[in-house]
Amino acid sequence: MEQILKVDDLNKLLTTKNKHTVGDAIDVLPFLTKRTKAIKENFNGVLGEYIRRVCEVELAKNKRKESVEELLESDNELVSQILKQVSFDDENSKNDLERFIGSFLFNEENEIKPIHPYLFNYVPVPEKYDNEFNKYAQFLKDAFAGDSSALKETFNQKVHHDILTELILENIESLKDSKPKEQNYQSMLPSITGLYQEDLLYLSHHQEYFLQSFELLTHFYMMTYVCQLILKLERFESADYSEPSPLYYALDWESVSKRRKPADELEGFKFIKDKSSNLFVHIHTLSHLSHNRFNTSLSNNKKPLMNYKELYDLVTQKGQEDVLLKDLKAWIENYSEWQKMKDEPKPQSLEEAFSVMFSCLKHGMSTTVCEKYGKNIEDLGSGRFIKSRGSLGHVLNINHEMLLLLTAVSVKDKRIPLNQLFEEFEKRGVMFDRYSKKEIIALFDSLNILDKKSDSGDAQYVKPIL
Repeated sequence: MEQILKVDDLNKLLTTKNKHTVGDAIDVLPFLTKRTKAIKENFNGVLGEYIRRVCEVELAKNKRKESVEELLESDNELVSQILKQVSFDDENSKNDLERFIGSFLFNEENEIKPIHPYLFNYVPVPEKYDNEFNKYAQFLKDAFAGDSSALKETFNQKVHHDILTELILENIESLKDSKPKEQNYQSMLPSITGLYQEDLLYLSHHQEYFLQSFELLTHFYMMTYVCQLILKLERFESADYSEPSPLYYALDWESVSKRRKPADELEGFKFIKDKSSNLFVHIHTLSHLSHNRFNTSLSNNKKPLMNYKELYDLVTQKGQEDVLLKDLKAWIENYSEWQKMKDEPKPQSLEEAFSVMFSCLKHGMSTTVCEKYGKNIEDLGSGRFIKSRGSLGHVLNINHEMLLLLTAVSVKDKRIPLNQLFEEFEKRGVMFDRYSKKEIIALFDSLNILDKKSDSGDAQYVKPIL
């Protein structure tokens, strides 16, 4: 009977390169095995390139490395063009407008403030992080934005509501069209990335709040994506990809004890941290498994990644579990021989074979490399979604700003029951225990967004906040 797993191809990869490789499989995350911590508290630096890839444009090459200070010099083309459109009574008025444009477009650190969605296209990648941040940008484009024409239109349109913004948009240097970048990543959790698009498009109808929250929402969803991916992969073929796995957050302003869910070893950040070093191994395991005859290559000849459950369900439906098990045994034997493992494991079931294959790869990989790769998660969430709680270690964290943003995108334009709000949070990968829920109810009550009047008596509703 024909093989399911392309064992010969995998053997060729192993013997030719004589090192671990994902072969033709598409990549999963933009993390590096050489940890740089560049993304730590600097996620905003990814957004400009991300949006340019969504909109399929690029900055003019001669402007690519231009400092933000240069954008506001009196001989700058943009400022000059804007000033030409305005009549001045005297030189002081002209200088005042120049200074005002400076404070309008840039913050105290001379970082651009996109005062309109279109201006995200002009945010440059910090030059020293060019390679790494471009990887993050491509990941967000491939896995989160996809081919969404609605997202592209959000950042391509120039609809404005004030004269100064009009002057800037009409006189800013045109962007160059660019060819679509080759797909390097895929969404492993479409339920998460689908909600991201839904929430982002909703916020785009409230432009002022959208400009404030676009970076935070994108950062949150990427952090959620990575955490949920670990939870799913650790469950191998028994994972449920239709909804997020339980993962508890604590509120930034509340105290946390060791008995609280956010400090739990299985449902809090401790589990994510402990299993983060397995992420690199899982990616390689799935890459090997994805070299199978059921998998159709993408247009760039990359193979989509099939998760454990997807492959397990497929061969089970076809009644070919024994065929894949035989192939996995052969591959495990070959890999064990390559690694010169003394005790070659011999799995007796398909479920066991997945786990054994993972264990073999983990045995053969550098522990240091796996740990460095996994610690990218801590860098991604540090300072915003991960908080140190003393002797409890780090826990997942939600502050006031993030809570209100989650509430805004969950409630949208019509009030919803309080219980439904918590369900919407859970759909976005955020669970709160009963102590945190009490804190949230108290906060909503103080902000007057909790409506206790309803046809059902004691039922509580949460009002829209945008």
